[in-house]
Amino acid sequence: MGKLRVLAAVTVVAVALGVAVVALSPAGATTSGTTEGCTPGFWKNHPAAWLERPTDTTPVYTPSTPLTTISASFSTYLPGWTFGQALQGGGGPGLTGAAAILARAATAAWLNATVEIAYPYRRYQTGEGGRPSLVSLVTTALDSGDRSRILAVATTLDNANNLGCPLGGPATR
Repeated sequence: MGKLRVLAAVTVVAVALGVAVVALSPAGATTSGTTEGCTPGFWKNHPAAWLERPTDTTPVYTPSTPLTTISASFSTYLPGWTFGQALQGGGGPGLTGAAAILARAATAAWLNATVEIAYPYRRYQTGEGGRPSLVSLVTTALDSGDRSRILAVATTLDNANNLGCPLGGPATR
């Protein structure tokens, strides 16, 4: 039976039983910790490492992945931006500049939270030590419309992204 038919059958059974059906996101990393994180520069230069699971051979994300994958709120400040654009860096004055700085840190954080390393944040779930999910953290910062708050979140994520990258050896730290 095809995946869609199985999902439809499960949905019908769940609805018939009065059970809520929750859409599941990709698995992402199951390892957590506070000792590893790869920089935006690492991710920019290693798109082949953008894997969902260690056993995957094809990256789940690409430089053309929409930045709104992380938070729909990016569309307010950086409409049409992609992961590749975000990793190029940039910044500047005002909220757009702050959003660009956050975009770079958040994209690296997203990719760190996808692979099996001891990264403190998770994409959709609470991270290590009760850290908020990346979706929640980034969306709340962007929706605040407060440059200082957006930059504070960017700094927090940047610090986590600089913990040390186990994926490419010492040269990528």
